[in-house]
Amino acid sequence: MPYSGEPWFPQGTVLFSRSSATYELLEDLAPGHHGERVLLALRRMKGEARGKFILKVVPLPAVTTALKLARKRLEEEVALATYLRHPNIARVYGMHKAKGALYVITESVAGCSLNTLVEVALTRGKHFPESFMLYVGAQIAGALAHAHTCRSEKDEPLDIVHRAIDPTRVRVTLTGHAKLTDFGLASAHLPGRKSVRLPRARGEVYWASPEALLGQSEDARSDLFVLGIVLLEFATGKHLLSAPNMLTDELWALIPQGARDRLNGAITRAQDEWNGVDPEDTILRAATFMPEDVEQVTEKLSEPTRAIFRKLLRRNPAERYTSALALQEDLTKVLQARGSYDGTKAAQEIRRALQRAGEALAADEDGAESAFSQDDITTEPAPA
Repeated sequence: MPYSGEPWFPQGTVLFSRSSATYELLEDLAPGHHGERVLLALRRMKGEARGKFILKVVPLPAVTTALKLARKRLEEEVALATYLRHPNIARVYGMHKAKGALYVITESVAGCSLNTLVEVALTRGKHFPESFMLYVGAQIAGALAHAHTCRSEKDEPLDIVHRAIDPTRVRVTLTGHAKLTDFGLASAHLPGRKSVRLPRARGEVYWASPEALLGQSEDARSDLFVLGIVLLEFATGKHLLSAPNMLTDELWALIPQGARDRLNGAITRAQDEWNGVDPEDTILRAATFMPEDVEQVTEKLSEPTRAIFRKLLRRNPAERYTSALALQEDLTKVLQARGSYDGTKAAQEIRRALQRAGEALAADEDGAESAFSQDDITTEPAPA
């Protein structure tokens, strides 16, 4: 990765000016998905701060093969973003060339990621209410319904698949509005373009569909499965593809003898594709979990919600929801049956949880100097 070393810019650097606004570096976050650098910047207009933005940057000219690919992938991300106009999808505002670099300007969604909210729940010893999960899930399903059904100007399907949904890429603002961020790893059939996104380039092993883990093709139903395991962990603290009470040998014992070579091949391939991460237990669990496992991890949820997870979390994609719209409709129906719930209530839940988590930390000797606050980073790339 071209930007895996030291940060390129010192903090406080004015990176560029655009439309009477200047963009000043606040923080160098880390290398991005494809070799670009990801920055958090402050936009100033007439000297006044006017919001934060995420910038993805590669140097110009792109003199190496890796940099050329990074530039093409960023250009493809911007092209894809022209179709992704939905209130529950974080915006990509375009590209800008300045001072020997190419910048992609994206929305920084102020608020908390689901990852942060899970940590808050663990700290205060209580999960968020089921209605909160249903509310956020319905909004993100709506975002996916839009992405999955986008069509070109010639009315041809774009076949967009996010492929990297995880708790860091689902964010909830302090006004209770949920957004899906970062389509930087998405696959799509963009008009007139030969994609430079490799089929194997995707998100985290722990947040992948069975078909992705087993080296099979992904489609919109893969996104729905991963959204399902994200929502399940948020609601219960349990991850379907984790079997903490089973040893690796016990998982292998569930694999038929004739399928073991194929599974070994999938594990080896995943080790290469996911940069040395050990995926063995996760892949074995993805190949062996059964409907009764879904029953067990959802046992504390209401029956209507469990029925959604039963259909959502199936190993065979053909047995899952056929569309994100159908999932959104079912989540909304269950939520409405539980009573009125909106962004105001979601915002109240977040504020109450943050306050109680802060109180819990203050009461803990090891956490007396810590406190949760809103988290402004959208893309949250993994460290190099």
